[in-house]
Amino acid sequence: MIYALWDTRATNMIAEYDNERDALALVLSGIERNGPSDSDTLILEVENEAGNLIFTISGDALAAMAKERPHPSRVAD
Repeated sequence: MIYALWDTRATNMIAEYDNERDALALVLSGIERNGPSDSDTLILEVENEAGNLIFTISGDALAAMAKERPHPSRVAD
């Protein structure tokens, strides 16, 4: 799977990851640093190995997802 974060305002890809956890960690980091509106213009697109888009989430729904999932900085070793 490929997890790509896009900024809809600039129409640019911000980052691409091979796992959800890292993609959501970046979203959460932006929210913690810049406030809740940081995710307003973000879209997370998930593609399978064949390059087919299988899932998208954006805005408030993306922020909620980022807040509820575990992240590298919050996972105890």
